Amino acid sequence: MRRIVSTYCQLGVLRQRSDDTISVWQFARDWQANEIDFETFFWYAIKRTWVLNGEFPEGIDGLRSIHRILRNSDEALKRGEIQQILADDHDYEFNDQGIRGYPTLLARLGAASQMEGGYVATEPTDRWQDRLRNADLLPTFERWLKREGAHVEPPSDRVKRDLAKYYLYRESGGHGKHRQLFDTFRRDYLKTAAYENDVSKPTIRRSEKYVEAENRQKNLREEIQKRFPSFTGNDLSGLSTDILERIANAADVSEAFRIKTSAGAGLSRADFERWAGADRSAYTFPDEFELYDWQREAADRWFESRSETSGSNGRSAESGIARVVTGAGKTVMALDVVRRWLDNHLDGVVTILVPTKVLMHQWLGELVEKLNVPADDVGWAGGGHKDRFGDGRRILVSIVNSAVQDDFLRETLEADDPDEHLLVADECHRYTGDTFSNVFDYRRTASLGLSATPLSNPEDDERSAKDEMLLNELGEIYYELTYDEAIERNLIPEFRVKYVGFDLTDAERTTYEQLTENVVDAVSDIETRYGNRLYELNGSFAQKLQTISSSTDDPTPAISDFFRYTQQRRTLIADAIGRQAITLSLLQETIEESQKSIVFQERIEQLERMVAPAESRGRNYRTGGVSEEYGSRQRLYEQYPGLEKADKALENLFFDADYRPVMYHSGHRSDAWNDFAVEWFGDNGFANVMLSVKALIEGVDVPSADVGIVRVSSGSVRQRIQTLGRVLRTGDDPTDSSELYVLYARDTVDEKIFREYDWDDQLSMAGVSHLTWDPDGDWEAGDWNPKTPFWECVREATADEIPEPRTERPIPDVEDLSRGDPYPGPREGYRFSVDSDGRPFEKTAEGRKYIQHDVAEDIAEYVHRRKGGGTVIVNTANHAMMINDEGAIYLGVVNTDEFDYDEDESSVIDEPDDDELEGLL
Repeated sequence: MRRIVSTYCQLGVLRQRSDDTISVWQFARDWQANEIDFETFFWYAIKRTWVLNGEFPEGIDGLRSIHRILRNSDEALKRGEIQQILADDHDYEFNDQGIRGYPTLLARLGAASQMEGGYVATEPTDRWQDRLRNADLLPTFERWLKREGAHVEPPSDRVKRDLAKYYLYRESGGHGKHRQLFDTFRRDYLKTAAYENDVSKPTIRRSEKYVEAENRQKNLREEIQKRFPSFTGNDLSGLSTDILERIANAADVSEAFRIKTSAGAGLSRADFERWAGADRSAYTFPDEFELYDWQREAADRWFESRSETSGSNGRSAESGIARVVTGAGKTVMALDVVRRWLDNHLDGVVTILVPTKVLMHQWLGELVEKLNVPADDVGWAGGGHKDRFGDGRRILVSIVNSAVQDDFLRETLEADDPDEHLLVADECHRYTGDTFSNVFDYRRTASLGLSATPLSNPEDDERSAKDEMLLNELGEIYYELTYDEAIERNLIPEFRVKYVGFDLTDAERTTYEQLTENVVDAVSDIETRYGNRLYELNGSFAQKLQTISSSTDDPTPAISDFFRYTQQRRTLIADAIGRQAITLSLLQETIEESQKSIVFQERIEQLERMVAPAESRGRNYRTGGVSEEYGSRQRLYEQYPGLEKADKALENLFFDADYRPVMYHSGHRSDAWNDFAVEWFGDNGFANVMLSVKALIEGVDVPSADVGIVRVSSGSVRQRIQTLGRVLRTGDDPTDSSELYVLYARDTVDEKIFREYDWDDQLSMAGVSHLTWDPDGDWEAGDWNPKTPFWECVREATADEIPEPRTERPIPDVEDLSRGDPYPGPREGYRFSVDSDGRPFEKTAEGRKYIQHDVAEDIAEYVHRRKGGGTVIVNTANHAMMINDEGAIYLGVVNTDEFDYDEDESSVIDEPDDDELEGLL
């Protein structure tokens, strides 16, 4: 009986009072009296208990999702089919109960019918979609905020804080304590009588303050049109209350239209013309405006030819890429280039290429506000708008997608046929893909690339094919402004970088080493199969494998093994449990110091592990099931009590009133949540922590942050520089100083970040320091206090603990070297092998190709005497070497272009020795 009563109470059919007595609602009495039908009674019960009383608001989302699937299906669906669609298309996770009673509930409500072949939505389906949508309070309130504006009141900052936490918690798979967060919002949003009065017809009604807030929009529109008659009703349609208030308070009509455009509400030609037009000469900067020295230098150098620019490599005048640190003002430098270039080429046109709509609007604003370009000279392509050069435009700002779609940029250039065309590629590293790179096929006579990170690896001699393509199309990097130079010139604030190293647990280390052995085996098989083809291809080792895999009919399974094991190893490192404790400690530190912090990670799942609570991590709020992935983490608690303690401490921190997080990533079910995150994290926002996945995209104006925490990183140099650029945006005060903490697992591939780039050298003015996570007690065993301040859990790293950066080995003079001496030069290059008889050969997919060359045969004989066979490496200077326990051993000089081969003699390929794997892992 208790189970039956409990179920009925959960469904809202019965009412359990605060004194544990059971009664029925008024609408239940109406059903008993035959005044309403069962379906209406049941709907009232669910709406009353799940929504108005806030006992299971997520259940409405579950009903709505399943009903939407049934409504959009052309045939009846069985339970398993519904569940599969939810899992595949909506990332639902289930336990052994599957979708439980949801289809049955929909049938009892009258929203669905159970047929012989499964469930179908009953007509009229729109009625039930409207009912379920209106009862789903979270998306209802999302629409309210989107319409009214992120900063509008109501709701108060406290309500916004708990709403954001409820959303984070729910989307991260949390279950349980989030009801108290929902209650903050529910009680504020709903009229008190809606959830307190026992009435025949439960109705969702907003409180008076929300009703009154909606009336503000009408009043603001009337006020704006009275003050600025040029605004029409269409101009103001769809704008939030927040934007309308800013327009109403604008200093003049030009500022008012700029505010409207910046709101992302679309940009019309009429808006733009009213926006532009300062009272000064066209194509000039304001009188009080001065370029920075570096901006003049970079603009001057772009107009110079290679012979006039010392140190440039293969660059003609009016071409090249400027690599400039984020925040230093590269857009203004480009404006000066555009101004001077158009003055020199009176019949020329300019295309400014951007990756996003946000950047398109920013460039349009800079052109008319800073450079005072006449509105009639400027056009744009993107956001549903497409101007052409034939319309009299001298400058076209285009989103790259619009430029290449149906070859639009090519078509407008060919139609206008200008004598000269300058292409300015902003964030040029974004245009190396198969589709976007088509813009480089369009006719141009001058090129300027802009980026803080034009190359995937600035210090890699073996540039990727995409890097080579970019340099070939836009020209070499002709100007560079580093972080250190920008700090020295007072262009960006000072900052500090602190690397925090931690050790893997014993179990993690064992698994890591096993995965590394698997990677070694895969690389051995790949080397055996493809030999020097790997050396001949451009790009990283992984890129070479991708090329081989896509161009070979029957690639070796070792290639897929390589990617699988390396991915598993990266996942192990990314999920290393030491990160959780360090992140917790850092967040507690920043909150204690009233600082704002951004936490960067690689995957959404990693973010979710910082949000969902320990005891219910991974429990799907719609189904109640716990996924296998999180179940395995539960089992880790038995092995590492310190992890459970850290997880629970993070849970407690999440519900602390002083912890006010938002999250920014691409996986939101509504893009509005990223807009809310940026607004609420701003200088006037309530949020103090932004949880992000990967680097925040270009064009997003991230507000100021005091602290950046790179919790998980891919190790790419480009991402690291983007991360630094985000943290450096500390407002207008040049005395502000921000800090970036980079977490890494010691003695693992995590240390790749140091081998790829000498950050101590590049950031010498940033105050780089190295720390080691070393709290008192055995934290893995739980003998650790999570409340211990961060600085009491770390110490300065010893010299042996600091990873050494990869240093480029210069090519030595070998006149003083004899065979057998240590070789200090580069160790990458062409490879050939020596068999057990001392004969040199190349490995191919068909077998061995024996080399006929006196010097190679002499070297092979020496290798055979010393090692019994092995591998010989010949670098680009034709210096031959072998690798042993002592390092590289010099063997002599040999020109591989002179090799002949005995094509008639071959044998089966044997396994390579371990020396061939040196440098690949």
